[in-house]
Amino acid sequence: MLLPHLPARGSILSLLRRTGATLALMTLVGATALGMSVQPASAKPVAASIVVDAVTGEVLSRSNADTITHPASLTKMMTLYMLFDALDQGTIKLNDRIKFSANAAGEPATNMNVKAGDQMSVETAILAMVVRSANDVSTAVGERLGGTETAFAKMMTAKARALGMNKTVFRNANGLPNPNQVTTARDMATLGIALLRDHPKYYGYFSRNSFVYRGNTYGGHNRVMKKFAGADGIKTGYIRASGFNLVSSAERNGRRLVGVVLGGTSAPIRDKQMVALLISGFKTNMGTGDVLMAKAPGSAGPAQLVPVVAANDAAPVAAEPTMDEVVANALVPTPKPTTRPEDSIGTAIATMASVSLAPAVSSPDSQSVATVWSSDKNQFGIQVGAYSKFKPAQKAAERATKAVPTLLSDARIVIDQGNNTIYRARVFGLTKADAEAACKKLKAKQTDCLVLKADSSVAQTLQ
Repeated sequence: MLLPHLPARGSILSLLRRTGATLALMTLVGATALGMSVQPASAKPVAASIVVDAVTGEVLSRSNADTITHPASLTKMMTLYMLFDALDQGTIKLNDRIKFSANAAGEPATNMNVKAGDQMSVETAILAMVVRSANDVSTAVGERLGGTETAFAKMMTAKARALGMNKTVFRNANGLPNPNQVTTARDMATLGIALLRDHPKYYGYFSRNSFVYRGNTYGGHNRVMKKFAGADGIKTGYIRASGFNLVSSAERNGRRLVGVVLGGTSAPIRDKQMVALLISGFKTNMGTGDVLMAKAPGSAGPAQLVPVVAANDAAPVAAEPTMDEVVANALVPTPKPTTRPEDSIGTAIATMASVSLAPAVSSPDSQSVATVWSSDKNQFGIQVGAYSKFKPAQKAAERATKAVPTLLSDARIVIDQGNNTIYRARVFGLTKADAEAACKKLKAKQTDCLVLKADSSVAQTLQ
C-alpha cells in the first residue's frame, strides 16, 4: 500500500477517505465524554510497536500497542489468511484463475497494471500481494472469495473477531485509505501469529522477495529480511494516515518472535526500529507480564486460546461492530490477561516444528545491524511532476517507472499531496546514484525530474 490518497471518485465518501474527518470527530467526542485523552487515527500517524514470543505468547516489549490507527497494506495479511483458509477448505486451488473486474482493475498503484477481464493464477496472486503489495490483485481476491469487496470486508472483520483482534475493522481487501478501517499493533501481532499457527505450509510465501509475471520481475519492499539474520517475513505497509508499517517474524536458535512497528516516519527508520526491537527481544526472556490473547478460529472465549481447529470448522459469524463501538472499545484499557502459561498460543505454534519454513536470507549478524542501517543508501527518490489532480500524478509516476525499468522497476510510487491542490508524483527507494541516473535518463526523454531525499518528513531537493 504505497499511495497516500485515493483518487477522487466524485462522492462524499471519497472526501472522507482523504480527510479522515469522521473518525477524528467520533474519537474526539468519545474521548471527551469519558474524560480521556486519545489520539484519533486520522491525526498524525500513531507510533506504536509490540514484540511477542510466538510460542509462549509473552509480550516482550510494547508501546502504544492498543492505540487505534490504520493498517495500510498490513490489511493484505488478512486477505491472505482468508485465501489460505479457502485453499485448505478446497473451495479454491493454487492453479485456479482469478478474474479481474473493472472495479479491481481500476485500483491505484501499487498494482499489476491489469485490465478488466484479465486473469491470474491464485499462486501468482499470493505472490503479487506479498511481494508487490498489489492493490488490484487484493481486490480481485476479495471479490472472488466474498462476491463483493464490501461483503468480503465484513468476512474479514468477523474473522478478526474470531482470532481475538478485538479493535480491528476492515473496510477493503487491500488497505487503501478508509477512515473506518482501523487496527492496533497488538491486533496485527495477533494476525501475524495466526498466520504462523494456522497456515504454516503457506508461510514460506512471505519469504519471497521477487516473482515474475508476464515476463517482468517484481521485487519486494521488505528489506528487514536482508538486514536481520533469521527474519523471514511478513508484510510492509504505507499510507499517509498510518505512516510506515511493518510486521516481521524472525527465528533464531529455535525461538520465534513476531514484531510490529506502526507509524514510522520513513521506511528506513521503521526498519531500523524493527531490527532494534528484534535484537532486544532475542536477548531477553523477560516480558512485560502481558500475554497475547490470540484465539484460534472457532474458539469460544479466553479460556480456549489456542487449540488447532480443522480447516473446515467454520468460525462463528460475528456481528460487525459499528464505529461507535470500535471507538468506545479503543477508549477502554485492555485488561491484563489472567491465562495460565498452558493456555498461551504456544500449544498450536509448537506444531510448526515439523514444518520447514523458507530459509532466511543471508544477512549480517546483530552486532553489525546498526552499522548497516546507518549507512543504508536506499533513502532517495525522484519527483516527476506536480499536478492539480491525483490521477495525472499517478500516471506520471507510472510512466517514469516504465520509461526507466532497469532503475525504477522495484521502486515504490508515492503520490504526495503537498497541500489541498497539489499532488506530487514521486518514486522512492533508490540510492542517490540510481536516482540521479534515473533523472538523467528521464530528462533525456523530455521529462522533468528532481532528485529527493526521502528520510525526512518533508523531502528535500538535493543540489
